[in-house]
Amino acid sequence: MRLTPLLLFLILSPPCLAQIYSWRDAEGKIHYSDQAPPGVAAPRTLEAAPASSEESDRARRKLAKEQTDFRKRQTELGDAEAKAAKAQSDAAEREANCKQARSYLQALESGARVTRANEKGEPIYLDDSGREQETIAARRAVSTWCN
Repeated sequence: MRLTPLLLFLILSPPCLAQIYSWRDAEGKIHYSDQAPPGVAAPRTLEAAPASSEESDRARRKLAKEQTDFRKRQTELGDAEAKAAKAQSDAAEREANCKQARSYLQALESGARVTRANEKGEPIYLDDSGREQETIAARRAVSTWCN
């Protein structure tokens, strides 16, 4: 997939290029050049009739531009995928918080006894004023997370 534009370019313009070598560096990136790198076994990818220096330079610039454009598109695609994944994760978190807030509000409005933990971790039952304050806070939480 990555080499398709390059191969198409090389097939359609053989008179423009002399000898093209390709090799992978230590990071796994593929490099192309008209000279084999010293000490690296670089297979020749295309041999064509010698071209003028100007034509060769033009071909290299075009190839470099295509590679730059491709990298830019890949970066943009990666950014879009990361943004979509973050949006999905945010939506899941929002849904979980909404569900928890609604459940707590329902427990408060049902009239069931509700407890809170004090500093020692012991349960303390809410009185009417505490229940009213917690209900207001729970409604605020539901309106924040569920809209």
